Amino acid sequence: MRITREEVAKKIHWNVIVWMIVGPVNMGAMFPQLYQIITTQNVIGVSLEMFVIFFFLQLAFSLQGFFRRDNMLMISMGVCAIVTTIIISLVLCLRS
Repeated sequence: MRITREEVAKKIHWNVIVWMIVGPVNMGAMFPQLYQIITTQNVIGVSLEMFVIFFFLQLAFSLQGFFRRDNMLMISMGVCAIVTTIIISLVLCLRS
């Protein structure tokens, strides 16, 4: 008997795992850096280049979610791109 990937996903409740755990963790991953920048006003050691690359990757995956009608991917990566944009803006403002 061969089990399909769709059957595995259904059996382990993958949609619930993604929406309740993976999505929020992904969205919250940048918040510690954002919090540190806001509270310390210190951006020494923050790699602006890394966050610019992250932004383009997050935007691309958000668009991938849009085009594939995958709301979790679109929303999760879209929120990440917004948080990354805020971090980039703060770094640019605080460095000048």
